[in-house]
Amino acid sequence: MENGTYESQADIHRYILFEKSVNNHTAAHFHNSCEVVIVLEGKIAVRGNGTEKVLSRGDIFFAERYVTHIYKSLDETRAFIWVLSDFYLSGFRSLYKGVFPMFMYAGEDGNESLLAFLERTYAEWGHYNLLMRRSAVEWMIGYLAARYPPVEKPKKGDGFLITDILRYIDENFSQDLSVEGVAKTFGYTPNYFSYLFHRYTDMHFRAYLNRIRLRETDKRMKVSGIGVVAAAQQCGFSSMNTYYRALMQSKKEDTKI
Repeated sequence: MENGTYESQADIHRYILFEKSVNNHTAAHFHNSCEVVIVLEGKIAVRGNGTEKVLSRGDIFFAERYVTHIYKSLDETRAFIWVLSDFYLSGFRSLYKGVFPMFMYAGEDGNESLLAFLERTYAEWGHYNLLMRRSAVEWMIGYLAARYPPVEKPKKGDGFLITDILRYIDENFSQDLSVEGVAKTFGYTPNYFSYLFHRYTDMHFRAYLNRIRLRETDKRMKVSGIGVVAAAQQCGFSSMNTYYRALMQSKKEDTKI
């Protein structure tokens, strides 16, 4: 997955991703699809809409559409990850009011029947046709609905507004953005905005902005074939010194993971 921001590829109708992830470290991101993480081994710190929990084998994290979420493995971990367009939850939404709890814990049986089903499904996934894949997803969603009663959909608040902030940064990263300017745009004081931004993304504003600029600089060099100087300037870096400092800082942060 990308190092944060809005993942537009998940907007595709009937989008489905099913993968087994090892030692997952994924920066703050969101999309117009639901995401399900089912832990197989180890401990993973998961932050959704600013709330962080540590999950172990059999525990589940469910992110509704546009919920900002982050993963960080705390040791050697394996987990199943699903990213599902809302198409695959149409049956659930027609039968139940509310949404899945964000954090669902394994209980005494450890959700072993679910894990066994997912292991078999993953092993055969490449041979499944579209109908078989949809049936597998619906079995999992049905299992979750039977075991974890849906809860009331949370009211809109800071957690929903943060997606607008991240999208705003995505669309304006080449401009001269600052904490003060973005905070004013969204009606916050700079201090509260900084606190809120770090709570939901686990990154400081400037570090997040630089990551977006670095990603876009690299993308423009590959797609357009332009040099690093032109690409960095187009993406908002005021000088090459600023670009190289951001690049070095990003590499330093990645080595800590």
